[in-house]
Amino acid sequence: MAHLCTPVTGGRGYPVAVRAPASLVAVVLALALALVAAGCGPLGPTEQGGDAGDPLAVVTALPSPGELRGPDPATADAADLAEAFTGRPDAELAAVIDDRAPADAAVRTWTSPGGGTLTVAASVWPSHLIATGVGSDLAARLVADDGAAWTPPDVPGARGARRDDPAEARLGFSVGPNALYVRATGDVGDDVAERAMRRLILVLEGQTG
Repeated sequence: MAHLCTPVTGGRGYPVAVRAPASLVAVVLALALALVAAGCGPLGPTEQGGDAGDPLAVVTALPSPGELRGPDPATADAADLAEAFTGRPDAELAAVIDDRAPADAAVRTWTSPGGGTLTVAASVWPSHLIATGVGSDLAARLVADDGAAWTPPDVPGARGARRDDPAEARLGFSVGPNALYVRATGDVGDDVAERAMRRLILVLEGQTG
């Protein structure tokens, strides 16, 4: 039997619970709370673990990558975040996000001449555990949809997934109560997603120290 502090992983490198398709966020949060109860990790379930950033300022600070163009960044509600995370409206996921009570969020999307997209999201949650569960671990939803785990070496601490057909990459990162998320599709390459995440992290670090 695995120790409670040791995640049980599936064949593609993510915890089995993270690969569950529908109630992913609830499962991840339940696991996180169980780990805290067992004495694993420094943060309690209601601790922020750091300062909150300004999501709209974070996504606004990103320059448009190359020939990609899109509308101005905007604040986001639960439905907007769910669509940013997955690329399609998802009422069930939006309800879960709304239940987790994000304090603030913003989304920005660009489209390439070839039809690919780059979407970034920044959000603030009541605790570090929720930011991790709702932000970073949502990238693993792609693993359950014929993707594979992806951990770019140039973005330490990030967790993600990518798929070749149709091409898509998702990357998440959390620090304190803040969650950062990047999703690239079509002809927008992994390098663009990685660069966008690195810049988001730098802006957030500049805000929160």
